[in-house]
Amino acid sequence: MTLMSRGIALAIACVLCLPPVLHGQDAGSAREAARLRREARREASTPQRSELQERNKAALAERARVEGTLRTALARTVRERLALNDQQAVRLMELNRKFSDDRTRLIREERHIRRELRQSIAGRDASRAPETARLLDGLLEVQRERLDLQQKEQAQLSEFLSPEQRARYIGMMEQLRRRIQARADSGEGGRL
Repeated sequence: MTLMSRGIALAIACVLCLPPVLHGQDAGSAREAARLRREARREASTPQRSELQERNKAALAERARVEGTLRTALARTVRERLALNDQQAVRLMELNRKFSDDRTRLIREERHIRRELRQSIAGRDASRAPETARLLDGLLEVQRERLDLQQKEQAQLSEFLSPEQRARYIGMMEQLRRRIQARADSGEGGRL
């Protein structure tokens, strides 16, 4: 898979994975883009790396374009399926923005722990049992934090969405997460 196609696949996965569907670039994507720019600057210091820098620039530009397109389409779909009025759409956007950083952090932590856990149990080495136990405890803690965050978010959603709208929104986001996870597990679009 080329660098550009990996960048596009990563952009699609990031955009689809994140529930902040009605706002611009989230903090996680901004940090990732900044990291890629820093790497590109470092690599550009040698003449042989200028081609890589150009590909990184092109991949970042394409990623930003794809993210924007997907966010717009997803925002339109959410607004239509939930039959949101203008005020509800604005409040949903603000609420997503409010919880975005914490949600992104928890997603990354869980992904990191799961990756380490897979590595820990892959060796089938009994000496890794304490490490595996520590990772399992960490995974449960991150899942508890995620549930707490979802409860806070739901409490605030209930202030401006009807129970039916909230149920539809939860269903839409869960379906989206499952599709992204299935795609990541199958190797399409990169590992999440």
